[in-house]
Amino acid sequence: MSERRHAVLLLVSSLLLAGIALLAWGPLPLGAHAHEYADGRTWLGVPNAANVLVNLPLFWLAVWGWCVTRLSAWPRALRLPWQGFHLWVMVTSLASAMYHAAPTDALLVVSRTCQACAFGLLILGLLAERVSPRFGSGGACVAASVVVLLAGLMIVYSGRQAHGGVDLRPLVLLELVPIILIPVALLRLASDQGRLAGWLLALAVYAAARVAGLADTSIFSVTGWVSGHTVMHFGCGVIVGWMGYRAAGSRVSDIGSGAAVSALSQRRTSANTTG
Repeated sequence: MSERRHAVLLLVSSLLLAGIALLAWGPLPLGAHAHEYADGRTWLGVPNAANVLVNLPLFWLAVWGWCVTRLSAWPRALRLPWQGFHLWVMVTSLASAMYHAAPTDALLVVSRTCQACAFGLLILGLLAERVSPRFGSGGACVAASVVVLLAGLMIVYSGRQAHGGVDLRPLVLLELVPIILIPVALLRLASDQGRLAGWLLALAVYAAARVAGLADTSIFSVTGWVSGHTVMHFGCGVIVGWMGYRAAGSRVSDIGSGAAVSALSQRRTSANTTG
């Protein structure tokens, strides 16, 4: 237990350090070219068609992931944050499609806020799997979503009030959470499920997707048909598909130590009661 507390303390410290670094960096406003993407081609009357339409398979992957997670063998403490993750991915894909069809500052913040909510639920799922089922409670999932949504509302409000525009630092911090916290959690927190490679692969895909997004124009100039931003959306779809696949093939023995202890204790309590 002591080692787990130290690991959680390390997670919180890593997040605080990242927050301090962003504060020291200064404001991260939306630039004059924030809504310009390499692939702006129109198809069937849809502007920025590639970046709009790539969100459709992402939406349906999230729907499938939500359904298979709901029917999985995992305990409720593990299902809830994963279902919440897929739900927020559905909302994110719709918001992203709307944004690319008609880019505005507000829609961009909405899309990235929903994405940050999905990341928050993903972290809760990892902590519920490896630390304690309390991280997967309904209250924890709702609280995490509310905190992120409030951060997004504050960004939109501050942007309308200030001449300098919105400051994206809170959302950038939340988007960095998976890259910062997941490796620490995987390396410091023991688990019964032995799926370290799968988590690390998903993290690597996410990191590669973010890099592709930054190289939007370069990738489009090389390929001539697909942009880095579109590749980023594809990468996110791969991660959502992997999570749905993992839930679809779930067994109680696959879950992590935090949730496994809860499930085991529930079975023992039930056995003692019926006996």
